[in-house]
Amino acid sequence: MEKPTDNELLSVSGRGDRDAFTLLVQRHHRAIISFIHRFLATADRATVEDLAQQVFLSAWKYAPSFQPRAKVQTWLFRIATNACLNYRRYEQTRSPITATAMLRADEKDAEALRAVTHLTSSERAEQVRAAVAGLPANQRAVIVLRYFHEFSYAEMADIMATSASAVDSLLHRARRALYEKLDPAKK
Repeated sequence: MEKPTDNELLSVSGRGDRDAFTLLVQRHHRAIISFIHRFLATADRATVEDLAQQVFLSAWKYAPSFQPRAKVQTWLFRIATNACLNYRRYEQTRSPITATAMLRADEKDAEALRAVTHLTSSERAEQVRAAVAGLPANQRAVIVLRYFHEFSYAEMADIMATSASAVDSLLHRARRALYEKLDPAKK
């Protein structure tokens, strides 16, 4: 027997099937938790769990009106992004992001990688955490979505309710800001 797709589960959930929604939550809970934790840069597990619960409560509430223009996962990440932005706006948290995977070898990241190669791994990780935490919320969001969750530009555009060219611009500005913060010649 084939496993139901996310779209099938959400459609049935929209008609009140709690078991289908439970399965959908089980499929995406870990990724949503991971995204929220990295986006908010918080060690407070209770806050992350509360926000994840809000994401899934919103998904349950809006399941009947879901239009499959994007993947269900993309839709859930969009809800999570909005929840995180709202949390940051109202709570004004300023914790460092735990991010070392962010500076993986990507053609556009070569300058930033060269800038931090002189550091030890732990020093580099701490500097990257601080630099990413200091980015504006939208730039931080695209960094986390791209480098931690490996979303495409089109998927990030859907999640952030913007265009792929705007995502490209945000990533460019975020990379440039990180390069400037991490460039050893500027210190």
